[in-house]
Amino acid sequence: MRAAFEEAAMFMSIPPLLHAMNSEWTRMLPIALLCGMLVWPQVVAAQSTSPFAKFSGNWRGSGQVVGSNGNREKIRCRADYSTSSTGQSLSQSIVCASDSYNFDIRSFVVAEAQNAQGHWEELVRQVTGQLTGQIIDGQFEGNISGPGFTADMSLNSTGQHQTLDIRPQGGDISRVQVTLSRAR
Repeated sequence: MRAAFEEAAMFMSIPPLLHAMNSEWTRMLPIALLCGMLVWPQVVAAQSTSPFAKFSGNWRGSGQVVGSNGNREKIRCRADYSTSSTGQSLSQSIVCASDSYNFDIRSFVVAEAQNAQGHWEELVRQVTGQLTGQIIDGQFEGNISGPGFTADMSLNSTGQHQTLDIRPQGGDISRVQVTLSRAR
C-alpha cells in the first residue's frame, strides 16, 4: 500500500512533466490519482491506530513534587513526544524544574500490542533504566526502574490534556504529579 501511495504522490508532484508525456500516460494519471485517494485513508487509519497517537506532540504544564516528609513543592514541566513512522515506538523528552528539583528525562518506548517496554535516562543525575507496562487508548500504566530506583508510573493522555503520576519507592520523593496541556 505504501508503495502505491508513494507512486501516486510521485505522479502528483511532477505536473510540469505531463506536457512532455504522451497521451497514454495522460490517460493513466486519473487512475493513479484515484489509487492515491483510495490508499490515503488507509495510511491515515494505520497512523491513528498507533498506541502512542494520543501522546504525540508538545506539552507544557505544572504540578507538584511530594517529599517523603509530606512537603509539597510546585514544579513546571515540558514534554515532547514523537512517534516513529510506523507508530509503534515513541521517543520522549520531559524536563521539569522547581526550586529544589530538576529532572531531564529521555525515554524510548516500543509497543507490541498492548505491552510497552523501553529504556530511559535521567541526564541531571546520569542514571539509566528500563520501563515496562501496558498502553491502552492513551493510558500507560507501568514500572520504571534503574540502579537503586523503582517507581510506579501512570501517564494518561486525553485530547488536549495529559496527567503524569510517578510514585517512587524509597528515597526522599514519594510522588510527582504533573498536569500538562498540549502546546499550541
